Amino acid sequence: MKQIKFFVGTDVSKDWLDMCIMLEEEILHRQRIDNKVAAIRKWLRQTRQQYGYLMENTLFSMEFTGIYNNHLLEVLDAAAANIWLIPGIEINASRGLQRSKNDQEDARLIAEYAAGNRKKIRLWKKPRIVLKQLASLLMMRDKLMLTKHQYETTFRESRGYSAKEEYQIVKGHSDPVLKTIHKELEKLEKQLAALIKGDERLKELHGYITSVDGVGIIISANTLVETNEFLDINEGKKFSNHSGVVPHTDDSGKKIKKARVSNKANKKLKKLLHLAAMSTIRMKGEMKNYYERKLAEGKNKMSVLNAIRNKIVLRIFACVNNKRKYDKNYVYSLAIP
Repeated sequence: MKQIKFFVGTDVSKDWLDMCIMLEEEILHRQRIDNKVAAIRKWLRQTRQQYGYLMENTLFSMEFTGIYNNHLLEVLDAAAANIWLIPGIEINASRGLQRSKNDQEDARLIAEYAAGNRKKIRLWKKPRIVLKQLASLLMMRDKLMLTKHQYETTFRESRGYSAKEEYQIVKGHSDPVLKTIHKELEKLEKQLAALIKGDERLKELHGYITSVDGVGIIISANTLVETNEFLDINEGKKFSNHSGVVPHTDDSGKKIKKARVSNKANKKLKKLLHLAAMSTIRMKGEMKNYYERKLAEGKNKMSVLNAIRNKIVLRIFACVNNKRKYDKNYVYSLAIP
């Protein structure tokens, strides 16, 4: 983006926004404003008049912080601004960019990161309303799953270590809550399915995604939301990296370390892909045969499972990009000598 001259970095929090405007390597402006639509509009109007930047030659960059970004994105999108919503993983992994304890300093670091990584810039595209609805359902499902896990853990531990009278108390309170959660989860997943089925674009993409073995509606819905219907991320390798299923080597210094999967990734996606991989190795077929063959060769179990997670991602993106469902019996038309 050669026309970009001004870089605006924003550190986003629940109550306020720390703004930093840079021109070349010079800091022109720093200010903390309320995270409210009126305050953002006022700031935008005043700084445009004061510093003379245009929407065409300015990049607004910020870390993705969920719903706390919404007010700023709403105002910037209405102003036709160039927006880069940078994954926190990407920022934290950048060499020399360390998170500070000062929000204003973080805003400066974000602006500098954007200015120094122009080739990485991926302009944000506003998600459709149906995708935001999908994201809201998934958020509520995550909360239900967390509560379910907490109650099940308490119930299980009480059964194993508490006296009978204490266990009965825990059971009496846990059973109705868990029953309600199961009903809500069933209801929510039906809503997810209806939302996808009711939108032609989502329905088409969902068909490609779930044609891959081990992939169901939850992975499909999360992939659709995380990639913004494959508009923000359309390469399997990038999504694998985003999901933390790609090993990286650390050869800094004299010692070359063994390739490892980064923990700076979307842990939710990583967990879902792990469950999908576990599902495939329990079924007869290619993945199970691959898993057993690699274990027989002496490969590490988790390393093989990670390779399967990566295969699942690459197959999903291949199906989407080629607009065809996965065919495990597909035969290439060109003969290989």
